Amino acid sequence: MTFIPDWKIADDGWPVLALAGIVTILTSMIFLPLGCFFLGIMMWLAHGLRLPNRQTKADDQIIYAPADGVVLDIETDQFPDGLAGDDAVPAKRITIQTRLTDTQLQTSPITGHIVGNLLLPGLFRKWGFDRTSWQAARGSNERREIRIRDAYDREIMLVQLGSKTARQLICRLAEGKFVQAGAPIGMARIAGVVDFFVPAGCKLLIETGQHVIAGETGIAQFACRPSTKRS
Repeated sequence: MTFIPDWKIADDGWPVLALAGIVTILTSMIFLPLGCFFLGIMMWLAHGLRLPNRQTKADDQIIYAPADGVVLDIETDQFPDGLAGDDAVPAKRITIQTRLTDTQLQTSPITGHIVGNLLLPGLFRKWGFDRTSWQAARGSNERREIRIRDAYDREIMLVQLGSKTARQLICRLAEGKFVQAGAPIGMARIAGVVDFFVPAGCKLLIETGQHVIAGETGIAQFACRPSTKRS
């Protein structure tokens, strides 16, 4: 008897699913109705932790959503210090919250190389419903900064943010790793929040409150394509 549909589970989803399976087996041995309940939870987790079949268009001018979820906020900001160095680089910050009902896998927004992957330890405060609480969480919560540069030397940064539910910020790709737009890069287990930074000159293609899909929804467009391409 097959309990889980024919889904391919993301590599970073297996530890959670395995734990859920152990709990399901143990509770079924003790009290079958409760075991059936946990079986339903296990199938729900499998749905959220699966490797979805996404179709990413080959367009090096489009920046795709790095995560499934709702756009909480769009603000003018600066790239975090990991990218800016000594000089502040203006950016647009797009905040996306992945819900428990969304697919949890995160994907590369552009085609390029990983040039930074830094985990900064911190707390796991709950994200509230207002910008004041968001700013407090940004300043104290654990985060992982993932920087990607394309063939035209244009850079974006994805910042995974810790929360009450997302206590594991995962990206196992080392610096120098080449990734295609829409390819898996990690996961904030589970139901995490990401701050996504794009160059200030980009044209935004989304708005606050919109639901986006990782690897499929174009959220921004580069201002122009440089005349020279890095070999």
